[in-house]
Amino acid sequence: MTLSSNQHLVALKSLAQGMAPPEAAVAVTDPTRGVAVVWPQEAPAIAHAIPKRRREFAAGRQAARMAMLDLGHPEQAVPKRPDRAPHWPKGLTGSISHDATSCVALVGANTRFRALGVDVEPDAPLHDDLTAAICLPQERDWLTNTPAAQRALMARRLFCAKEAVYKAQYPLTGMLFGFDAIEITLNLHSTGFTARFMQTVGEVPEGTVLSGQCATGGGHVLALVTLGAQAGMENANFPVCATG
Repeated sequence: MTLSSNQHLVALKSLAQGMAPPEAAVAVTDPTRGVAVVWPQEAPAIAHAIPKRRREFAAGRQAARMAMLDLGHPEQAVPKRPDRAPHWPKGLTGSISHDATSCVALVGANTRFRALGVDVEPDAPLHDDLTAAICLPQERDWLTNTPAAQRALMARRLFCAKEAVYKAQYPLTGMLFGFDAIEITLNLHSTGFTARFMQTVGEVPEGTVLSGQCATGGGHVLALVTLGAQAGMENANFPVCATG
């Protein structure tokens, strides 16, 4: 059954709120419904973009401001940095992601989180060529032991989890890396997953492990990674490099 636009967004937001820690705010918008307001500081980022990209960018920034309000912060611009990552207002950190029919923003105070990562994907099979490109040999071995009808869908979850990990670590390391740098282990009995760094990334040593959440809802796959800034929070022991 195909969900209406509103239904799939409601389901996605409910999923995200259930996965995110209570100290973080989540907002969801629809990039297919016109163009949301873009603030002047943000406009240069899409000055030469095609209409589809303008809609996605604007909807993502709209979601970010909705999340700010939910945290009790005033709406503020989220311009693009020279490296194309969002430049979050003072006191905040966050992450934005979109697929063809949704945008998701995850925002928190930087006194609570050192960084956040979110990725949303369509809950659809991942093409075999992409599976070969994003999966390590041990991940491909794991996929072969899953039911054949589920393999490409599980590969999509692995992809989504890797994207969320990358987005969470980037504000701290400033490092680009390939899919082979991270090994994902999905917990099929919960929404949890673990991510192991298979190589040193900046000041993050090989063998470092992060935990995250990945699940499906409303026709989407959603993955979240939160790097806590206080002892006892999830991933609070993640190494912080000099650029963090």
